[in-house]
Amino acid sequence: MAKQLNCPSCGASVKVRSGISDVNCQYCGNTLVMQTDKPSASQQAGSSSETGKSCGRAVVIMFLVGTLLTIGVAGLIVFIASSEVQKPGAVSSIVSTAIETDLVVTEFGGTGTGPGYFTEPKSIAIDGNGRIYVGELETGRIQIFDSEGKFIDQWSFADNGEVYLMAMSCSSDGTLYMVYNSEINIHNGESGQHLGYLRHPDGWGFEDVDVSPDGRILGAWYCNSDDLMLFDEEGNAEFLIRGAVSEQTGDSELSMMVAAGNMGDFYVYGLFNVAVFLFNDRGRFQDKFGSEDMFTSPSGMDIDPMGRLWMSDFGELLLFDLNGGLISRIDLGVTVYDFVISSEMQLYGVTYDDTVVQIDLSTY
Repeated sequence: MAKQLNCPSCGASVKVRSGISDVNCQYCGNTLVMQTDKPSASQQAGSSSETGKSCGRAVVIMFLVGTLLTIGVAGLIVFIASSEVQKPGAVSSIVSTAIETDLVVTEFGGTGTGPGYFTEPKSIAIDGNGRIYVGELETGRIQIFDSEGKFIDQWSFADNGEVYLMAMSCSSDGTLYMVYNSEINIHNGESGQHLGYLRHPDGWGFEDVDVSPDGRILGAWYCNSDDLMLFDEEGNAEFLIRGAVSEQTGDSELSMMVAAGNMGDFYVYGLFNVAVFLFNDRGRFQDKFGSEDMFTSPSGMDIDPMGRLWMSDFGELLLFDLNGGLISRIDLGVTVYDFVISSEMQLYGVTYDDTVVQIDLSTY
């Protein structure tokens, strides 16, 4: 079960699941250290806070301390032998977890300021030509790589420390939609030229964005409400859902992640309601799934070419079927933060080690 605590730095409400040794406040980045019998795991420093208008989600950096106390040797052997990742279509009621380090194709980058190195990479996106765009949290830098991780170019949309990049997604033609200053800014991905904005009728307040394969743009808006807004590929508003999560649960929602699918479906994860909400292409609520027992601390989500939802959650990849059923928990041996899945079922994700990792999901 989760505990509800108040951040001693900013006063924000923070949910902490039992067994977690420390957690970062979603809003100011302050680390809350829980009292435990064992020392907490090493945690990467560098989480930053956003002030003023740009008060969206800060980087969530948490590491889990797990201790197996009661599993006997025989039980452990049986568990390892039976831990096999379930493939789509397999008839089984068991959701399994297995370490799949062989899925990692390549990893590039590392901590640094030069070309090909990263300082707190926050967001990642790919275009129709396989170019990879990596945006850093507060340096204002976007780097471009080819599909094999070779550095191509870089550009800046702001001075270092001036704004915080909260989210980024890319259309097939290379147009980047970037959330900073709590607005959806439009840039030419290749040159960095600023092309305009996507607006909510009530002004600033966006915190996440995702582009569907057909070019529509889905935005999550948090200012005094948990709104969901969809734009067509020309930037015209198609619909606005007021209180997308809170209207379904009756509980307030202050932070959302979104994923736009290729079948007209849209997924929203509500951080404070700890559930995923499904809407159709007309903005009608369809279903919800998930709970505190299922999720620990999701940090990224995307939809694969088959319409299935993937989520990164505290070192695992969670795969859901088209009905919201959890198929598998996959431990890759590397913690992926934000990620995107290509049409060839290749996942590209930024890690807490300031790298980009490519993961082959084609067997799923």
